[in-house]
Amino acid sequence: MSTVLDRPPVDVPPDPAQGPPEEAGPPAARPDERPRPSGRALAVAALSATAAAAMTGGIFGSWAARLFAEAGALLGVGWVYLVFRRRTGRPVLQLLLLPVAIGVGGLSAIPGSNGRSPGELLGTAVRTGRVLRPPIPFDPGWRPLLVVVFAIIGFAGAWLATAARRPKMALLPPLAVVALTAISQPAQGQLVGSLAAGLPFLAAVAVLFAGDAEGAAQLTRQFEAKRLVRGGFLLLPGIAALVLLSNSSFLFPKPVYDPAAKAQKPRSVPLSAARDRVLFEVAAPITGPWVIGALDVYDGTSWRLAPYDSKRLRPVPGDGTVDPRLSPSVTVRFTTRDLGDTTTFPGVALPSHVSFPGQAPLYDGRLQTFRVRTGRLPVNYTYEMSLPAYPTAAQLQQVPSGAPRGLRPFLQVPPPPPAVQHLLKEAPDNPWLRLDFLRARLNKVVVASGAGSPGPVPPSKVQDLLAGKHEGTPFEIVAAEALLARWAGVPSRIGFGFDAGQTEGRVVTIRPKNAAQFLEVWFAGYGWVPVIGAPPKAKVSLDTNKDTKVDPTVTASDDVAVEVYVPIELQTFQQLYQTVRDVLLRVVPFAGAALALYLALPWVQRTRRAARRRRWAVRLGPAAVVAVEYAELRDLATDLGVGDPFDTPLEYLQRVVADAEHSQLAWLVTRVAYGDLAPTAGELEMQAARELGESLRRRMFRAQPFQTRALAVVSRASLIDPYTREIPNIELFKPRLRVPLPSWPRASSRRRRRAVASRGRRLATAGRRSS
Repeated sequence: MSTVLDRPPVDVPPDPAQGPPEEAGPPAARPDERPRPSGRALAVAALSATAAAAMTGGIFGSWAARLFAEAGALLGVGWVYLVFRRRTGRPVLQLLLLPVAIGVGGLSAIPGSNGRSPGELLGTAVRTGRVLRPPIPFDPGWRPLLVVVFAIIGFAGAWLATAARRPKMALLPPLAVVALTAISQPAQGQLVGSLAAGLPFLAAVAVLFAGDAEGAAQLTRQFEAKRLVRGGFLLLPGIAALVLLSNSSFLFPKPVYDPAAKAQKPRSVPLSAARDRVLFEVAAPITGPWVIGALDVYDGTSWRLAPYDSKRLRPVPGDGTVDPRLSPSVTVRFTTRDLGDTTTFPGVALPSHVSFPGQAPLYDGRLQTFRVRTGRLPVNYTYEMSLPAYPTAAQLQQVPSGAPRGLRPFLQVPPPPPAVQHLLKEAPDNPWLRLDFLRARLNKVVVASGAGSPGPVPPSKVQDLLAGKHEGTPFEIVAAEALLARWAGVPSRIGFGFDAGQTEGRVVTIRPKNAAQFLEVWFAGYGWVPVIGAPPKAKVSLDTNKDTKVDPTVTASDDVAVEVYVPIELQTFQQLYQTVRDVLLRVVPFAGAALALYLALPWVQRTRRAARRRRWAVRLGPAAVVAVEYAELRDLATDLGVGDPFDTPLEYLQRVVADAEHSQLAWLVTRVAYGDLAPTAGELEMQAARELGESLRRRMFRAQPFQTRALAVVSRASLIDPYTREIPNIELFKPRLRVPLPSWPRASSRRRRRAVASRGRRLATAGRRSS
């Protein structure tokens, strides 16, 4: 104990809220320095968080989304109220917010989950948010996400307003959320979003600047009624301002740069990564192609998707006629199954008439595709499309050369490479014959190799296909055909979708393995005509790659490939340090978790001990409550390394820097335990002991260096040697090993005891004889 007594006094800084230190003496009444939950601050936080939740729910265009987000916000604000109402265990209660929010969110996701795991639900929701445009479908995976996120936002705003005693700070987190989500509001929901979010926010500002509690208490009811009426009249102009601002770009600014307004590179999912499922079913006299979209922008190296333009979309006419110039002769019936998050209906090339029962899709005249207005495609939905008979080669030969000015972007292409220049000199002048000549020369030498994933196809690749290695993927071959068409003067693009299918039962199904790319060329009087073809030769693959599609009409190339299986034994050479490293990588996480639990055990035991002591003290009375609060202070001092279990409360005052609260608590303990307050102590003394003890423990802990505080958290000093054992304590777990001793030590000890006893008797007998 000499090391503890020789320590210099511990500096416990005074609490700024308490003013200058007072003289030591009996405890006096003082205001509670612990921040109490202000009703005005919590109301501001709740209203502003509700406004942010309403604005965020507008992204989904669903009142259910707004309700889930508002429930999370109110949960966070209410949790702050619970934290500040409790006297003990606040850090634990704060940490419990996240598990409780996750639990509530998880329960909210159960309806409609169809047995899917929470991770799958969240993954689907996030993927939908990236792929689809607002309003996004409110899938079950969004419910826990909204509850957890807005519980944190509501807790952050209410905590800032209450702990810092500045209600204005409650507006900061929700205001940032409103600013971020306003740019993602759908056009049809901007008015509703502005009212649903603006009115609570105006109410929060009104509560914030209505006056503090002290000033409001001095106002008469008549004055409050008049101010409420004036506020109601001012609310009407606020609503009108919100309506006007919702129609401008002030509340819902348009993005300065919209990535979707630029041509994008296509993203391809390998067939091995795509889940094999039925995408849709087809009933038709033709085998395709079934169009999803097109790559019609060429930047000199890569083919890109057409930029998104909402002005290009127009509603389908009531009679279903989309191109009156085309006479329908073939009708195709589609039935959607599991198309995922796509917004585009699988369709036909050259659609002339469509029928979408119960739906009002939008038609993209540039791509000749149909898409839903909001969300994803409906499942198990049947619709029909009609198209004319595809033109024959003889009909296309009759089309004159030239293209309208609007199709000139589809003729943009870099200068042709030498091999193409040579072919163009030999090609005929007729546009179709010219294109057919170039495709025939390409298919004569090209060899398909690999999967058809999109990638860069510069003019040099076309040169390599014609006069180099002649090997290319199916996508590179189709891209080369599109470039050859533009060099021949024919507008072209790459269509993508599906081709053919397989008969399953009585229906023809389309699966991911039926994905295809094909050439589309434009001819006056017909439009974008698909040109379906496959290279006559393909390179034999010696692996089992699932991305490789086998076409029985494609023959092997002239290069002979033979599969030879040679049995060999593979030896793996691994160094010792690699083996040790692998073992450590497996063991270290569990060892770290065990170490963390071991280090956290003292803190858990001290928390349990404090709760047990306080329950014990409440049963015995005020004297026990005062003693427990002071014992908690001295045990904390022991963990900080400045405790002295032998000093009385008044003696310990000399060990630390003079502090008014410390003096009051020491005198209170002395008087209640030994002095004049022993028979009369009551609720006032218990409340004073709790407040003084909590304030002293908090300030003493915060005044120490970080290293000292960290060591105090994991210290076992106060558990091993508490300040007093007259109140309940929790002993640390100490394993005791009981090893039975052999029988011979016990026998030898008995013999020694008998020998000592007989020698004592002999000495006593000799003494009597001598006497």
